[in-house]
Amino acid sequence: MFVNYYQQNGLTLTHPEPMKRFATILTGILISATCLVAEVEVIFQSPEDYRDIDYNYSDNRRGQKIFLPQIEKHIIKMGERYFKDGQLLTITITDIDLAGEHEPWRSPDFDDVRIVKSIYPPRISFSYELKDAEGNLMASGEERLSDLNFQFKPRINSHDDLFYDKELLTDWFRKISKVGK
Repeated sequence: MFVNYYQQNGLTLTHPEPMKRFATILTGILISATCLVAEVEVIFQSPEDYRDIDYNYSDNRRGQKIFLPQIEKHIIKMGERYFKDGQLLTITITDIDLAGEHEPWRSPDFDDVRIVKSIYPPRISFSYELKDAEGNLMASGEERLSDLNFQFKPRINSHDDLFYDKELLTDWFRKISKVGK
C-alpha cells in the first residue's frame, strides 16, 4: 500500500538497511547517555536528634522509617537530574524540621496529623561537597534552608506529605546546579 502511494506520487523509497543502522546507533547513544548520571551520596547524621522527623512526641521512630527514605530518594533524583555524569555530590543532613507541626493540644485523633501553617515552615540543615569526575572539589558548604513563603507556591501533588520539604531541596538544587555546569 505504501509502495503504491510513493510510486504514484513520484517519490522514491530509501533502502531500509541504512535506516536500521542509523536507528541502532541512535538507540545505543541514547541508552549510554541515560546510564551516565551523577553519583549522589546522602548521609543522615544522628537522625534521632532531628528537631522534627517523627510523629508527635513518641519514641517509636516511625517518621524516620517513613520520611527519611523519601527524602533520600528525592535528593538522589535531584542530584542525578541537575548534575553531570561523573560528578559526586555528598550531602550530610544534620537536622530536619518538616513543614507543619503536630499540635499536642488537639484530640488523640490528630496524633498522626501534621498541621501545616505559615508559622511552621520547612527547615533543613546540611553540609555538602560537589566533586568533578577527577575528584576535584567544585563546591562545598553548609546550608540552613528555610522557606517562610512555602505556602504561596503552587502545590502540584496534593498527596505528597513532604511536598514543601522536597520543594525546598529542589530550589536549592536549581541554585547549586549552576556551579556544577
